[in-house]
Amino acid sequence: MSNLSRESSFLSSDALETIMGRVSSNDFEMILSSSMKLENLDGVEDCLLENITYVKDGEEVPHTMLYGQIPDTTQYVMPILPASSTGAQPSTEDYPGPHNFDVQLSKTACEKRSKWEFSSQLNKLFAVMLTKIPVKFKINSVEPGLRIRVLPIFVSQDSLGEPVKRCPTHVSELEKSNKDFEHVEHIIRCDHQQATYEKNPQSERLSIVVPTESPQPGSDTFTVIISFVCKNSCSLGMNRRSTALIFTLETLYGEVVGRKMINFRICSCPRRDMSKEEESNESVQDNKPEEKNTEIMSQDKKILKKRVKRLSKDSESVKIRLPKMCLKHLREIILMINGNRELTEGWRECLEDINKHLSLCTNETN
Repeated sequence: MSNLSRESSFLSSDALETIMGRVSSNDFEMILSSSMKLENLDGVEDCLLENITYVKDGEEVPHTMLYGQIPDTTQYVMPILPASSTGAQPSTEDYPGPHNFDVQLSKTACEKRSKWEFSSQLNKLFAVMLTKIPVKFKINSVEPGLRIRVLPIFVSQDSLGEPVKRCPTHVSELEKSNKDFEHVEHIIRCDHQQATYEKNPQSERLSIVVPTESPQPGSDTFTVIISFVCKNSCSLGMNRRSTALIFTLETLYGEVVGRKMINFRICSCPRRDMSKEEESNESVQDNKPEEKNTEIMSQDKKILKKRVKRLSKDSESVKIRLPKMCLKHLREIILMINGNRELTEGWRECLEDINKHLSLCTNETN
């Protein structure tokens, strides 16, 4: 029989089929628990099943046993595995959950010249590679067993199914950041002493898991330091694709009870790139209402011309209701109009003075 193995909190489909075939019998059916452990054992009969709950005489009884010790008259009821937060198509929707989970990236006054920036307008982090970034987590109630997972993803639907990994250049043994470090494929590093680096064997996604902590007195957040060890511009890696971090608050069994997504870009000039993206985003937003207004204004112009023609035939003084217009730089336009009006009034007074002077001259000559 082939060896069974378990990596992280996931079970291979071959192992699942093998165990289900051996354990299922006439009077009961077992569903694998997320707490089951299979550790490179030679056969199912030596396989340790942990935290099994079975129903006996109408009561749920927790039990830990080896295969072969299962009573024939007992029906085993196991919890169904929760949807994996590191699967092929992870959810990207923000979900505060019952703990009101939130992630904050804010800089203090002394960090204004640091090598990372956060744009609240874009919900995006810009940072230089290997820069230590303090990420603050807010949880209403910290319970035992809660943990936070940090998962990098590609934002585009075309690349969402691909795992985010480092480029071959930065994975190389010559890279200084890889010295005495085992998990070189991960693009994120965490300074937390209890941080674990995990890999989903099915989707091959790489993530980091850290336990939650109680905030310090006078604070409602706790901080975890992370850094990035690859750039978005690296070819054969992220390759200039849009990327994001998914922070998930999970229970010990992998159930997601909170989620927050933040976009990120690892570059050489964070402030410059942030300014450019914010400007382009503003121009896109400004152009959207203009397209609608041009269509409305063109229709209003046609209606206005018809009204002017009708009213001009009947009366000399016509009251016209102008259509709604979207004007940029309104303050400058008003100042310009006022300036023109002052100029015209000045010229009018000047012309009046000239006319008076001319009339006086003509009277004297006569």
